[in-house]
Amino acid sequence: MKQILSKDEVAKALQNLAAQGKKPTLATLHAVLQHRGSMSTLVRLKAEIEAAEQSVMDSPDALKAFREIWALAVEEGRSLQESANAELRENLKALAAENERLDGTATEALSRASEMQEALSRRESELSRTRAEQERQFNQVQAALVKASAQAAEALQSLAEVQAARSAEVAALRNELARAVTKAHELELKLVRARALLEAKGIEAKET
Repeated sequence: MKQILSKDEVAKALQNLAAQGKKPTLATLHAVLQHRGSMSTLVRLKAEIEAAEQSVMDSPDALKAFREIWALAVEEGRSLQESANAELRENLKALAAENERLDGTATEALSRASEMQEALSRRESELSRTRAEQERQFNQVQAALVKASAQAAEALQSLAEVQAARSAEVAALRNELARAVTKAHELELKLVRARALLEAKGIEAKET
């Protein structure tokens, strides 16, 4: 933002330049004033100071010289303004190029981010499908194990029942065999007694 200049500051700057033997051009004057104020304000104040220094009875030659100096000052101001405008246009052009480059970089970054997001989405979908397939297979294996366990339990129950039935049959056969052995012993004892009785009576028992 340009700072406001006073006429006294411009007059003092003109005096300093005159004391140093320097030509009081607008560029030199603007530099002495540390580039404060606009060029149009500087031209106006410089012209007012120079006009005030002129006597009331100026000659036509002096007036002509003043007009020439004024025209030169205006032309120099216009030149400086055009130079500033050209520099500004160059800066705007450079900024536009930089903005275009940044836009391209941003677009590329957004595109890359979109590709990465799509890849991540695909990966998540694949993981979800893989997880669902693993869960399905696990459920199938678990169901098969439950079924196999039930079948094994039934087989063990059947085997136990068969073993119990066989054990009962073996026990019954053993009991029947024991009774048969006991009966055979009893019959053998009766036979021995009958032979003894027959021998006592003098009757020989026939061998059977």
